[in-house]
Amino acid sequence: MTVLESGKNMGKFLIKKITIYLVLGFACLRSIPLAAQEEFIEPPSRLLTVVPFLQLTGGIIIMQAKLGNLPDTLNFILDTGSSGISLDSITAEYLKLKPVPTERTIRGIAGIHKVSFLYNQQLKFPGLTIDSLDFHINDYSILTAVYGERIDGIIGYSVLNRYIMKVDYDSLNISFLE
Repeated sequence: MTVLESGKNMGKFLIKKITIYLVLGFACLRSIPLAAQEEFIEPPSRLLTVVPFLQLTGGIIIMQAKLGNLPDTLNFILDTGSSGISLDSITAEYLKLKPVPTERTIRGIAGIHKVSFLYNQQLKFPGLTIDSLDFHINDYSILTAVYGERIDGIIGYSVLNRYIMKVDYDSLNISFLE
């Protein structure tokens, strides 16, 4: 073997050795957690209020609340599958509310139909007022008949997405947290 061949073999050996060290070095660096200089830390959730509920057969949750400054306490079903918040048409008429007719449609168990809205309303629980809610109006007389309780509306995602809600079936309370 000549000196030239020996030098080539030594060069290949060094390249392999350097490559192995680089691969191992990068692997080690990847396993070290790198922290940014700044990190936002979310504060712990804060209890806003605790609201009692009634549980009907089938797990249906009925919560009581008031609409705006009206004195009547209304019964709302808590429905995680509903996208908005709604008020029964008979309740709206009884409270002398003036819904705005729209071209918007909803799809529910009764099919697809156009709905009217009460815009920018408040829903009041003891210790919590929820602002800027757009209630669509729907006929819930069938729900009142089925459950044997007056159903004035349905609370859905438009309220659920604003809070952390803890449902305690043992105490029949719902905690609202932010």
